[in-house]
Parts: sequence; structure tokens; C-alpha cells
Amino acid sequence: MPFLLTRRRTLVRLSDERYEEIKEEVVELYKELHITKFPVNAMDVCKQLGIAYKSYNQFTERTFAAVIRASEDGMVAKIDNQFVIFYNPSKSVERIRSTFFHEIAHIRLKHRVHDEENEAEANFFASYFLAPAPLIHHFGLNYTHEIMEKFWVTVSLANNSLSRYQKWLLFSSKGFTQYEKDLISLAKEGENTD
Repeated sequence: MPFLLTRRRTLVRLSDERYEEIKEEVVELYKELHITKFPVNAMDVCKQLGIAYKSYNQFTERTFAAVIRASEDGMVAKIDNQFVIFYNPSKSVERIRSTFFHEIAHIRLKHRVHDEENEAEANFFASYFLAPAPLIHHFGLNYTHEIMEKFWVTVSLANNSLSRYQKWLLFSSKGFTQYEKDLISLAKEGENTD
């Protein structure tokens, strides 16, 4: 029996420790896939992780209506021991990318139930993966439009990332964590191969 996890808006606040664990998981994925170029291609990440993806357009009209009611953006299912991300191709490219990383988060964080906490974790994972504060700092991005252009994200995600970056600046004066240093090193490596 496949399980489905869908994308929903949530207002749950995670513990500071959990946010740190998710950031570390994101950077581990960056390192595992040796991501050095931006914006990150979501479909390439899926291919590297062995995750299939399919458009909502493949569904019959009746199934499509049911899927859209479950999630307008996307969902992940495990079918025959393979994860498959289903996505709505009528959304913007930026929104689709965010959906892909949201669904990858459910897989990487081993979510098996749909609840508000898991949705909050997946939302944060996707946001941090797409526009992490250390890279916003590294690339010298100070405005929403700069984050949107560099990372190909929505206005909403760019605004949230900029806000998180500004808070991060207040606390990063004590020095970078090891995972933040690792992330910046990957970005520098990508710059050196241009």
C-alpha cells in the first residue's frame, strides 16, 4: 500500500534544536550530491537520489480532481519500493522547485505520517535547501529580488529567506558552524570551476 504525503501550509514552530538538525541534513545532502552550482536543479537531484517524478497531467480527469483536492502543488508516494514525486505542472517553475524539495524533505526526514509538524519540517527543509542563509551571505545578496534571481525561488520564499538571513546575521557573529563552513566551501568550489 503506497503512502502519500502532501504539501500544506502550517504554522507549527519547531524547536531550535530541530531546525539545526534539519539544516545539518540539508548540508549533508549538498555534500552527498556534491552540489556546487546554483540554482540547484530539482529534477537532477531526484535522479541522483533515485526518486521518480511524474506530472499531475498523467492522471485521468477523475483522479486529477481527487489529487488536486489532496494537494494543489504536489505529493510523494512510495510505489513498488520506489519514491515518486507527483507535481502540478501548472504552477510556476519556482513553485515546482520548492514542491520537489518539500517532497524530498519528507523522504530524507523519513516522514511516514501527514501531520503539521512534518509539514513544518518539510517546509523548512525546502526553504533552507533552496536559499540557505550562509549562501545568501556568501553571494552578498541583500534584497528579495537578488535571492529570487540567484536561487530561482518565489517572492514568498525569498522574503522568508531574507528575514531568516537577517536573524542569522545577528547570531553568526560568534562564528560559522561546521556545516555552514562546508556549505560555503561547496559554493566556493563551484565558483572556482566557472
